[in-house]
Amino acid sequence: MKFFKDNSYDIVRLFVNQIGIAIFSMALYTAVSIAVPADFEWSHTIEVLLSIAATLFYVVLIYIAVWEIGAKDVIRIESGKMVKGKCKGLALGALANLPNFVITGLAIVFMGTFLLTGAPWCESIFAIFNLLFGFIESMYLGMIINIIPVVEDAPKHVTDLAYFWRSVAYFVAPVISLATTTVAYALGVRNKRIFGMFKTSVQNNTK
Repeated sequence: MKFFKDNSYDIVRLFVNQIGIAIFSMALYTAVSIAVPADFEWSHTIEVLLSIAATLFYVVLIYIAVWEIGAKDVIRIESGKMVKGKCKGLALGALANLPNFVITGLAIVFMGTFLLTGAPWCESIFAIFNLLFGFIESMYLGMIINIIPVVEDAPKHVTDLAYFWRSVAYFVAPVISLATTTVAYALGVRNKRIFGMFKTSVQNNTK
């Protein structure tokens, strides 16, 4: 709890960055769906490429944000005002992605329960969570829906199973973000850069 309180601004900022990319991704998908006919031969490939591009953009965005956090922390570490935390980058990513894990985790539980029991209320609740994580993690949408397709005219239990595995995929997808924040913070604390062309405010202030 203390960690969240001390780093709440950065954690919320990372999640807001995710929502920004999610909105951007949905706008791209909508534009493509309008411009490209559904029966176009390369429509699925375009969806995947857009999803990869949005995910890479998201990775770069959070990398820069967390690198700056690490670069700021090293100043306080060197002055003795702060103890170096080995897992701070991972912790920032985990807490920023907590809504993703909670929503997708609940979706998995309710769809799994529906598959086992057939209780219609479980399917209804799953549908709500499906809309939520489909939006806030929409940068992964193009990849996931093409890796785990829902076949038209397939039996309902087959379709339901596909939605279950999609939920699992969305639950696992934030690992990309966690890996990025872990690496970015570790490099920021060491003042080592991957994207040397980006000049951050921290870098400028230390010159």
